[in-house]
Amino acid sequence: MKVCDVEKELREIGKEPLPEVPEIVRRRQDEVYASLADLPMQDRSGRTPGFRKTRRIALVAASAAAIILVGGLGGAMVSPAMAESMKNIPLIGSIFKLAGDLGLRTADERGLAAKLDASVTHEGVTLRIPQLVYDGTRLSLAVTREGGGFAAGIRDAKFTGNGKPEIYPEGAINSVDVYIDGESIYDFGGGRKLHWGGEKTPDRNSAIYELTAFPTLDEIPILPDEFQLNIEFRLEGISEPFAFELPIRKNADTLALSPLDTREWKGNKVTIEQIQFTPITTKVRLSVLSSDKAARLLRHHLIFEVWDDQGRELDHVSGVGVFKGENEMISEFLFDRFTDVPASVTIKAFLPEMEIPGAVSGRFKLDSDGEIIKNYIKELEITIPVDRTGLEKLYDLQN
Repeated sequence: MKVCDVEKELREIGKEPLPEVPEIVRRRQDEVYASLADLPMQDRSGRTPGFRKTRRIALVAASAAAIILVGGLGGAMVSPAMAESMKNIPLIGSIFKLAGDLGLRTADERGLAAKLDASVTHEGVTLRIPQLVYDGTRLSLAVTREGGGFAAGIRDAKFTGNGKPEIYPEGAINSVDVYIDGESIYDFGGGRKLHWGGEKTPDRNSAIYELTAFPTLDEIPILPDEFQLNIEFRLEGISEPFAFELPIRKNADTLALSPLDTREWKGNKVTIEQIQFTPITTKVRLSVLSSDKAARLLRHHLIFEVWDDQGRELDHVSGVGVFKGENEMISEFLFDRFTDVPASVTIKAFLPEMEIPGAVSGRFKLDSDGEIIKNYIKELEITIPVDRTGLEKLYDLQN
């Protein structure tokens, strides 16, 4: 079994983000690389510069001024509007609430996120994990940094490209070791792998890290419902690792559909094996069986999307795949949750146009509105009815 890891591929490509390139380009590039074949595995550091989730992170305006204002208020009464505004500042309110990810915001609002008092201090610098949520599909942790007076953000790094190591400023997290019940995630369960990645937030002193499993070729889940999580963060310029030991328990129900619907196009047979819903995440597992080399080349460029029956696309979270022999690829894509319970979901596939025709990497071609030019493949579109009663119960029970 060969694993396709999105983030390592982006690192190996070594293309630094250019200021003039719209965020949507990098976002869709992540989705493309989630479908690429023959990608190497990430290294033990857990560094994933390509880990760009499709999140529209809200900007927190004038946070420094607001903190100064808090200090000046003393015992004065604070208006409800001001109190709510202050909650949006990291280290005062919830970090998950700042995420563009509706699932994480839902977890925070509905009490699915565990509130912790986990902290470690070295050389006057404190790392905290104030929140985490685990729905059985992905484990999300909020991480904050206090002290040190660092100019750089907790997730800052300079990516030099060409396979060279990243350069980290003082105070930034430069590596992470993660263990599940004592086993490293980079050699977990007899060679099975888990994916770990970090994401910046609007506050430079906080980040959100997530742990998800690579798809397997059997029905045995990699991540159990309960486990012991050990994490060691290392910060540039500080010798001692920041070690945490956290008990993890699944805190959300799951609804799964197994439609096994299949479509074919130019030698590629796409089968939707399962769609799994939690109050936080939507997971789609699909296989692409290619008949020959020409079909495999087309498969490498396919990007999959999930839409509801109202024509709204779900935000993409991550995606990885494994090879089952030479011609078949099993992929699992994680998407945000639905805003409303749909009557059906539609899986769409498209090929993006490249700025340089025929290129296998590089910039996508954009239209006049700055959107990627997509060539949707109608033959691969699959619409699947949803158990609305079951999904409404799943969502509503978390209130």
